[in-house]
Amino acid sequence: MTNEKLYEVLGDISEKHINEARAYHKAKKPGWMKWGAMAACLAVIVVTAVSVLSNYLNQQGTTPPDNPNGVIVDNPTDNPDDDTTPTTSEIHISMDNISFNEVEALMDAARLWRDPELYDRIRWDRNAVIDYYGKELTPVYVPDGLTAANGNGTARVVADKSGDIVEDTVWLGFYHDYYEHGSPKLTEGVTARKGFSITVSKIGLLNDCLYILPENEVKTSDIGGTSVTFGYRSMPYGPYDPDTHEPSGYYDMYVAEFQHNGIEYQIVAEQMEAEEVVKVVSSIIYGEEVIVDK
Repeated sequence: MTNEKLYEVLGDISEKHINEARAYHKAKKPGWMKWGAMAACLAVIVVTAVSVLSNYLNQQGTTPPDNPNGVIVDNPTDNPDDDTTPTTSEIHISMDNISFNEVEALMDAARLWRDPELYDRIRWDRNAVIDYYGKELTPVYVPDGLTAANGNGTARVVADKSGDIVEDTVWLGFYHDYYEHGSPKLTEGVTARKGFSITVSKIGLLNDCLYILPENEVKTSDIGGTSVTFGYRSMPYGPYDPDTHEPSGYYDMYVAEFQHNGIEYQIVAEQMEAEEVVKVVSSIIYGEEVIVDK
């Protein structure tokens, strides 16, 4: 049929008949088409929800169910603009879940006299210390402004004549400055050291921290599955008033004690923030820097 004929036939159909035909078509529309359209809409909604939820979860930190102490590991995220950028993750420590016990005193146990006929004093260099402890003892995180003391990573240990180690303590210092003879320099204004020391041993530390609370009431904090005992004491500094014997003021001292991978640690920090101490401890346990949330 030519276009002219088609136009002629259509032109003879009245508008009334066209409207009646349209109404009849709507009335007879199959039900499966209606339900099919609804199913298609539902599918679109489900796909959109899954996509949005997936993107949301990838942007949020997750708290592992076996970690009650607030360590949050963020899900790895990719840089969409650079395919060569590796995925990264962050470890968060919440200060709300860190407990500090009041410290009564730091005690240094009396050193046993060792008969030189039975024992030898041995000097370990850095490599010997690493071989014995199986790792580098310097923490991953050291606050800005603090530097390592001379002799860090070396030690003088005691062995019996058969070669068995009976004293293995290693001391490391990280302070703001040092005197010529190597000891930490006192700060101006506050006549005290500024920085921290780490004492480690596999046999047992010779120094101890005494807390105000009885031993069974001292609180510990969980960091990466390691139980850490944190302590705090407000320390006085001089010069002292000759009449009242009152100090010039006070500064913060923090202590952290824990065992990790068979090594016993004691950290003593002076004139440092609590968050910095937690960050030092966490970097030893995790082997990387962490983010401490106040």
